[in-house]
Amino acid sequence: MEEPPFGVLLTTGGDRGLDLVQAVRTATRLSAWRSKQLLDAAPITLISETWFERAEQAARRLNELGAKAELACRWCERVMSPEDCPVDPGPCSSPYMSPDGCPASRPGGSA
Repeated sequence: MEEPPFGVLLTTGGDRGLDLVQAVRTATRLSAWRSKQLLDAAPITLISETWFERAEQAARRLNELGAKAELACRWCERVMSPEDCPVDPGPCSSPYMSPDGCPASRPGGSA
């Protein structure tokens, strides 16, 4: 079964230290200069569509470094903190899969 794409929303850029710029570079594969611009532009969509595990890992790393990042399901449009995963599958309104089939609803985020 196809899984929904997830995005990473950067709501605040934190203290914008070198470690945070490197975390954005790792998540986006952009240059340090462009990564710094994205941090300065928060709130912004950092990653528009990727698989759940990659989005969760990027959001957790950014949060660890002082930024505020959230996950966004592109099928049901829910926005959630990576700390909230697994989430309650009840609010999921995806037309493509059952609510409990969403990776954000599974313990550990994977099948």
